[in-house]
Amino acid sequence: MKKRILTLLLSATMVATLVAGCGKSTSGSNDGAKGSTGKKELNILVESGSPGESVAKSTAAEFEKQTGYKIVIDAVPYTGIYDKLSTEIKSKSSVHDVATLDVLWLPAFKNGLLPLNDLATNDIKSDFLPTLVEGGTLDSSLYGFPMWINTKVLIYRTDLFNDTANKSAFKSKYGYDLIVPTTWQQYKDASEFFTKDGMYGTAVFGAASGDTVCSWLDHVAQAGANPLVLDKSNKVLVNQAPYVEALQYICDLYKKGYAPKETLSVASSEAEEMFKGGKLAMQLNWSHQYPDAYAAQKGKVGVAPMIGGSAGIAATTGPWYQSILKTSKNQDIAKKYLKFMYDNNEEYIKAPLKIAGRISVYEKYGTQKGFEHINAVLTTLDAKQSQNRPATPYWTEIEGVLYGTIQNALSGKSTPQEALDDAKTKIEEIVK
Repeated sequence: MKKRILTLLLSATMVATLVAGCGKSTSGSNDGAKGSTGKKELNILVESGSPGESVAKSTAAEFEKQTGYKIVIDAVPYTGIYDKLSTEIKSKSSVHDVATLDVLWLPAFKNGLLPLNDLATNDIKSDFLPTLVEGGTLDSSLYGFPMWINTKVLIYRTDLFNDTANKSAFKSKYGYDLIVPTTWQQYKDASEFFTKDGMYGTAVFGAASGDTVCSWLDHVAQAGANPLVLDKSNKVLVNQAPYVEALQYICDLYKKGYAPKETLSVASSEAEEMFKGGKLAMQLNWSHQYPDAYAAQKGKVGVAPMIGGSAGIAATTGPWYQSILKTSKNQDIAKKYLKFMYDNNEEYIKAPLKIAGRISVYEKYGTQKGFEHINAVLTTLDAKQSQNRPATPYWTEIEGVLYGTIQNALSGKSTPQEALDDAKTKIEEIVK
């Protein structure tokens, strides 16, 4: 199986080599390799359209003023980052100096990245938001400085929860007050109650995507799983009780009609559009969806921490880091750039997604109007069961198995236990 993976990666590398020059340059020259020719340039690879791109642009002039180095920004789509770095690291040639990385990619690229332990003092790391040190650390070395971190939170319609008639009807039916849910049972009851008059109580992510897997793992962690999916020896855990309970929970929400019929094609963006259009009373979605939902529903939207299962509140995290390529000819100035961007981490929370990576930044903005999601994220991150997905170079293949597994259970092709037993066997073949 590992040989098959290597063959696939080499094939992807050949394709990526052909398209490596297609990423747009948003500042300075289009030649991403000029930093190694003596020019005072630092080449940065970022995801196009992301806060990483906008903040790199807005801070570039100040960095050049301070250091004399011009920032050359290569902005490419999400998958393009992976393709370009795969090519570069395998060829051991220096094109980019700094890259913005999804935490999921760090294990695959670790051997091509520069350890940052000398730059990351205890004082600096103490201001990383929870789980960021763990997510960026592999084999005792830190490989990235945080840009931002995200978790799912509860986004809900305040007008529905505050309605007097709804409060009376809910208490009459369920025997307790209508409150913003904090537990699985409360969330299930509220989902049932608000499924009426053309509205669904909530959404379930069932599309063939990482969103679906991440959402299910939120509930898996809430049911007590830690670590997630794989243990330190690569033992596959996915058919154990917390995984089955979590899959049964989301299957129940869907099969009882509390989530949309089109659930098998719903992920975070689809759920957000449904919520903004008045088709959902609640959603468990990434925190950056809150500002847009608030604006679309004309302020009739609240946000709360992620719900909790038997093990309490928990969520899987979505951090992004800036890392230095080991082949960079500008490692010293690249380190200055990472520290410069860390010092300017507040710029990320000013960007459209309104998320960042430092505790001090979240604390500063947590009391400001329009940033209500910040405190919900902090509470969720502080929960002992909130954690990263497994640090494995096989995650892309594992994720494909898992969203297929979730879809099989949601569609009734197999029970949650049967689906996860099958997933365990398939994942064992991937990691052995």
